[in-house]
Amino acid sequence: MVCALVSLVLTVLLAFSSSGAEPSSPCPPQWLPLGQRCFAFYPVWSSWTTAKSMCSQTGGDLASLHTPEERSFVEKLASTHTPVWLGGHQPQQNGAWNWTDGTPFRISGWTNQELGNTREACLQMEPKSGELHAAPCGELRFYICSTKTSSQVVPEVRKPPEPGIVPNVSLFDVTWSYSDSVAEEILRSSSFLKELWSGHLTPRRYASFMQQEALYLHRVSSTLEALLSSLGEADDVSSLLQDTLKDYSSRNQSLAASPAPQWLHSSLQSFHPVVLEEPVYWLVALSARACLWGFLAQEQPRSERWTGGSPPGTDSLYQEWREESLKEVEWTQRYRKVIEKHQDQMDVFKAVNIFREHMMNQKSFYKMLDADVADDRE
Repeated sequence: MVCALVSLVLTVLLAFSSSGAEPSSPCPPQWLPLGQRCFAFYPVWSSWTTAKSMCSQTGGDLASLHTPEERSFVEKLASTHTPVWLGGHQPQQNGAWNWTDGTPFRISGWTNQELGNTREACLQMEPKSGELHAAPCGELRFYICSTKTSSQVVPEVRKPPEPGIVPNVSLFDVTWSYSDSVAEEILRSSSFLKELWSGHLTPRRYASFMQQEALYLHRVSSTLEALLSSLGEADDVSSLLQDTLKDYSSRNQSLAASPAPQWLHSSLQSFHPVVLEEPVYWLVALSARACLWGFLAQEQPRSERWTGGSPPGTDSLYQEWREESLKEVEWTQRYRKVIEKHQDQMDVFKAVNIFREHMMNQKSFYKMLDADVADDRE
């Protein structure tokens, strides 16, 4: 029934079209102009190389700095405590520095220009002080992109969302219907979940699972903190985002210095297409994890639940997981309420794609857990 409704939703949505003109701007949407250039701050955890690639996908480069005004502008743009990548790069130890956009590198008076025996170094800015430092290129930072202003300034033409969702159909249900097969696959294939439900998961493996979860929440909470600092008046969307930040932050106080494992890199990078969108789409991205936890708690196969004779302590692990899952059911309902309230102002295709990408991140997470369990057995 849901699939049939989805088809109807998309058909109706495609049938409507209208156009509206935004005030003219020489910059892409959500980018800010300074002189003949446009800048955008991305609070998305990335290595320098990945940040460079992400900026390239938007038609720009990692930001270069050439004037005191640009340096001051970029410093204020980076609303975060987290260092941010700029486009400075030293390909070889003790070699010359260059900007990725090909402009001359003429910065003087900055410290820590070299990294000892490190083969290459990349340029980061401390946003609260504006200080520039060399840093290992593989570390994760936020980043700032820049591009030239458009030579042809024309009004931005947008197609505002029409009320294409048929009456009494939830956009929240539509996004889930495009990703429920991913959740089903996780449910069927995850050996980690099967061992948890059968009572054969060791406390050490469960502790590793919780640590990885907390590490993800720690990194995402930093992104949320940066995003919330840029919002204006409080409303129901920002209020829910603020509550989410408080919840995430309460679980990960001891993980600030923990390195990010490889599986986490792609999950964090999936926030790149989201952070410059309207805040309600941030809720769509965050809701994927909560929906999956709630789904697993409600759809757990009864046959998987052990009936006795399992190692001591495994029942308490299951109970802890169960309690955490039921909390996510409550969060899911909160996300649903706010998203449904704003669904007439949202792009259904965009919401579906955002939700699905973040659900795929959860699939990657459970694959990593299964690989970790397999490694322990060898």
